[in-house]
Amino acid sequence: MKILITCSSDKSEQNVALNIIKYLINKGKDDFTVCVLDNDKNIIRYLKSKKIFFVNKNIKFFLNKIKQNEFNWLLNLWGSRIFNQNFLNKFKNNLNIHPSFLPYNRGKDPYVWSIINETYKGVSLHKMDKTIDGGKIYIRKKLDLNFPIYGKDLYEASLKLSKTLFIQNWFKIRNGKIKPKKHRIKKIKVNKRINLLKTNIIDLDNQSFKKEKIFLFNILARDFKKFSFKIKYKKKIFNLKVNIFK
Repeated sequence: MKILITCSSDKSEQNVALNIIKYLINKGKDDFTVCVLDNDKNIIRYLKSKKIFFVNKNIKFFLNKIKQNEFNWLLNLWGSRIFNQNFLNKFKNNLNIHPSFLPYNRGKDPYVWSIINETYKGVSLHKMDKTIDGGKIYIRKKLDLNFPIYGKDLYEASLKLSKTLFIQNWFKIRNGKIKPKKHRIKKIKVNKRINLLKTNIIDLDNQSFKKEKIFLFNILARDFKKFSFKIKYKKKIFNLKVNIFK
């Protein structure tokens, strides 16, 4: 099969795209062309060592030149580019990795929103369509993490599961043994990064944050054993401490 891969670095130790590309090339069953969307040096170095054709410049021009059914598959491995339906229609099949338990937390930064929204955490392999992360799902898997869950820890766990879920299921998907299925839940909103950036400052000098200020000062004031501040969540008691630094 002829497969086009679009990818970029996740800038972590997990190296999702690079490790999946290594897995695919080492299997040696398909003909790959790779678009390195962010010009990642590690991915490019590996592709050169394996003499795999890749594109890291004039990517938009290259993608526009792709002909109908020129490739059997489009694999989007940690690439942030949104493809329109006309482009997707050029491929017989496509797959995207999304680090959330779809259809929950579509869009950017799902490992942040899944904590804020108290929804399932996980990873999904799904088919791309004209919507953002709204296509049919090949397979998904939950992450079972105990409270308290921190965004950075969830991010790392999501990346690790992304590699595992793809490697364990790719050839079943490729060979048609796993078919994409519609999810039953509708009207799930798409999260946008701008909504996070708008709310990442708590201005204690602003009266609209009066409740947050009282809560924060209570935590700071009780920061020793005699008056230790605690919280109750799902019938369990947790100690609470906050770190503030400049």
